[in-house]
Amino acid sequence: MHNYQDNSQKFFYELWKTGNRILCQGKLLIGSENHKFIASIVLITIPTVLYYVFMAPALVQREQVAQVIIFIILNCLVYLFITITVLMDPGIIPKITTKYEMDEQLILIPQKYLKVDPQVLFESKTLQMRGHQFKLKFCNTCAIYRPPRASHCPACDNCVLRFDHHCPWIGACVGRRNYIYFYLFIFFLSATMIYVFSTCLAYIFGDMSDDKDKGEQIISTLSRNPYALALAIYCFIFSFFVVGLWGFHTFLVITNMTTNEYLKKHWVIQSKNPFRRKNIFKNIQHVLACIREVKFLELRQYVYDPKSYNQPITQNQINENEIENLNVVCDNQNNVARRLSKQTNDHLEEQ
Repeated sequence: MHNYQDNSQKFFYELWKTGNRILCQGKLLIGSENHKFIASIVLITIPTVLYYVFMAPALVQREQVAQVIIFIILNCLVYLFITITVLMDPGIIPKITTKYEMDEQLILIPQKYLKVDPQVLFESKTLQMRGHQFKLKFCNTCAIYRPPRASHCPACDNCVLRFDHHCPWIGACVGRRNYIYFYLFIFFLSATMIYVFSTCLAYIFGDMSDDKDKGEQIISTLSRNPYALALAIYCFIFSFFVVGLWGFHTFLVITNMTTNEYLKKHWVIQSKNPFRRKNIFKNIQHVLACIREVKFLELRQYVYDPKSYNQPITQNQINENEIENLNVVCDNQNNVARRLSKQTNDHLEEQ
């Protein structure tokens, strides 16, 4: 009969140690650097407000309502996809730690033997995929084997599936599960900036007539609405960065590569990228089709707190039963690596 207190069962988010911020009692997960996300929202909102206050009424006055409607749609999509990107789990692989346990039976194992050096417990593992030999790296921080293309983010303190990068503009990780939303965010942001720039120029030069001096007409238009020129300059400057970023990620999508792999020149140094398909459309499908991805992080899953248990076996006693239990723990922890490896193989077979 297990001897435990009433508070032994807790939600996973209550015991999970991470750099991410958890909101609404585990219902929402955001990045580790929220000030960067807020700064990006401000940079997007300032020209948006100027457009709604000054440009939209001027365009309506010229009976160009359709242009305003198109901007509203693009603007809503930008806010939608940046919000989803930040709030969605990027593909975090839960840590293995002695602070909680998914299986109630394993709580009875003395904690002394769970704190053995991971390098002793785990042997090196390799994985054969598409003619390439992959070495599964062991993460000492998370105590798990990282599947191919996964990496540990020091800012968020998590291992992430198909880790692309920790975005400095939104302060969150971009990985397997939220990459498509990040890509759509920078796509619609690029489209919005190009659209605002072009509509502002059309507004400035649109009503010119040949019988009047063009310079005077431009000055007259800008005197009535100087914010048109300000918005055009703002979007022109920032579009170099945003459109360039979208173009770079489009290249990564069609070549089935991550930002992390590109910057480290991983496949250039070692060998040809085994994840890249000859068919560009299959690359796009494989990279962006994350809707059906398995989610390993369940913040509101019940776990067991070892501190709430009175273990019947003292930690100073060593016997064969405890050693067998320790082997059970090792097998249980290796299940994460096996599940992730199987998932990766399934994706490759489908392609």
